[in-house]
Amino acid sequence: RFIEVTKIWAQAGHEKHLLSSKSGQKLCKRFGLDVKLHCFSEARGTSRSTFLLHALKSIFFIPGSLKDFEGIVYSTNEMVFDVLPALRLKLRHGPRVKWAAVVHWMPPFPPWKRKESTIINSILFFLNERLSVWIVNYFADVLLPVSTMTKGQLEAWGANMEKVYAVECGVNFSDIRSIVSSVENYKYDAVYMKRLQAVKGIFDIIDIWQEVMVVRKNATILIIGEGIDGARAKEIVKERGLGQNILFAGVIYDPVEKFTKLAESKLFVLPTHEENWAIVIGEAMAAGVPVITYALKELLDVWGDNLAAVPVGNKEAFAEKILHLLEDPVEWEALKE
Repeated sequence: RFIEVTKIWAQAGHEKHLLSSKSGQKLCKRFGLDVKLHCFSEARGTSRSTFLLHALKSIFFIPGSLKDFEGIVYSTNEMVFDVLPALRLKLRHGPRVKWAAVVHWMPPFPPWKRKESTIINSILFFLNERLSVWIVNYFADVLLPVSTMTKGQLEAWGANMEKVYAVECGVNFSDIRSIVSSVENYKYDAVYMKRLQAVKGIFDIIDIWQEVMVVRKNATILIIGEGIDGARAKEIVKERGLGQNILFAGVIYDPVEKFTKLAESKLFVLPTHEENWAIVIGEAMAAGVPVITYALKELLDVWGDNLAAVPVGNKEAFAEKILHLLEDPVEWEALKE
């Protein structure tokens, strides 16, 4: 999201600064965005402990190269490791800095209502997020929730609505269509593309696909992405002997390769337990791939009946919906359109 927005700023002639690690700069370059890096130390690995250590470094270390910065500070997430560096720049530079803070999602209260996460992780996540939202509410110049539902959550929480603007999301539709128009054959029965994490349904999809294979033993699904539960997911697939049917592609940065893989898939499946907008759903739809998700109110509020939804957590119903769409060309074509 921030890369696509920053590309537009670049076209308007603005300078682009990135407070991140070197991997952040590499990510930008992979998506065709050149930025001036203000670097803190590098994170190595994807474990929760590595993630926490990296977050702490980002909070307490602001490079000296930013001592004279003035302009817009855009924090890309409502997590403390994004918010506190922005707060420090705002307090240090005063009126020379305007701070725009993105808010993606507000976790449920009480925090143990969060699905597919441990109680400790859920409580820490909740405290982290609420502290950050409190900070941006009082110190940021603009709050940018990424959907009208998140805007409503902020209002119910008690945010200063005079500086809250829902900005929504989107995809580059014509660019995607130009890539997928040349795809003629299907290689996969389904594709999953998201962060590989329990709350995003990575373990659900393994169970679901095993159910699908009871009926279609040669059915294949491509998993695109990486994340803190990715290693465990691969272990489970290996332990169950599903390696020929559940294929891991890692993160795909090249847009031509990514959207070609999407278009080579008959279905896009996302059994996520928490979501807001899910840009990946928009990407799949733009590529002409029918989408199946859990019936989260956040997703239904955005996408309505343009996707197939099953009750949250009902993996048997999810598998049945996959099989139904694979075997019913009329409904599959209608959802594709």
